[in-house]
Amino acid sequence: MASGKRNKKNFKIIKVMIICALSLSMLIFCVIFIVHSVVFSRADYDQYDTEHYLLYEDIDEEKYPREQIFVQSEENTISAFYYPTIDSKGLIVVAPGHRDSNDIKLYEICYFVDAGYSVMCLDYTGCYSSGGDSMGGYSQCVYDLDALLDYIEADEKFQNMSIYLFGHSMGAYAVSVVLQYNHNIEKVIAASGFDTPEEQWQYSIKRYTGIFYPIIKPFNTLFINIKYGNDKDLSAVAGINSVTIPVLIISAEEDIFYGGLSPLYERQNEIVNPNCTFVLMDEENHNGHYDYFLTDAALEYQAQNLTVPIDKELYMEHDEKVMNMIINFFENK
Repeated sequence: MASGKRNKKNFKIIKVMIICALSLSMLIFCVIFIVHSVVFSRADYDQYDTEHYLLYEDIDEEKYPREQIFVQSEENTISAFYYPTIDSKGLIVVAPGHRDSNDIKLYEICYFVDAGYSVMCLDYTGCYSSGGDSMGGYSQCVYDLDALLDYIEADEKFQNMSIYLFGHSMGAYAVSVVLQYNHNIEKVIAASGFDTPEEQWQYSIKRYTGIFYPIIKPFNTLFINIKYGNDKDLSAVAGINSVTIPVLIISAEEDIFYGGLSPLYERQNEIVNPNCTFVLMDEENHNGHYDYFLTDAALEYQAQNLTVPIDKELYMEHDEKVMNMIINFFENK
């Protein structure tokens, strides 16, 4: 009799433990789903730091005229801005980073225009001037860039132009993967880029969960498989290896978003493209995710207790050595 009661008691305990484990599993999965939804929620200008970063209205619109272009990318209409030049040396297509607007690339855009290039810069699905209720996920930027390149290749005014790609962070991922889509690209620069959506989302969760990551990883892996499907393996390295055109991979030494070197830089031994070269940014205070683009004066200014109005040009002043390295890469035969 006593044994039967103990068995019933043990069964109830096991049942409670199973229910608790299932409930915890569902909770973890739901939290991951919510976090991803927030990270890739729609980005609008009310979230853009207009006090520190340039808007088009802040620059000389007569010197840098632009045309807005609309392109269909899957079910959404995305927006891009075209900055033409006379006797253009070619068209540089600029792919921004995660949640970055086309405006935040105006520093690079103006430099490229001054160097004699026409420029095209897009907003991804779910971002700023483009349609879409959300950004979807990492792979959407590839489909958006692919759609934009299809548009460019079909437009007569671009048919005699050499096409170059320049991307930073998620934009570096996009310009690398899209090489698999058979576009006529001359050269590519991928700065601070990652390899696959699965790898990047795994690291993002690991970065914020620390010692709890081994517990969370199986649920995160399940989420990635459900959310991304085959896109989880959409690889920047595979894109670079699918071509023999010149590709420049730039990495910082201490990139917080990757825990050190960028994944593309770390995979040098997996890259078989014979014309792929690598540059490591290891100068002190210029070895992070983006600060290697900036001058000492810009970083010193940023470190001050700034009050409005902010000198936006100084706040994001770019290092001429780095920008000239980019231009020289595009121009050297």
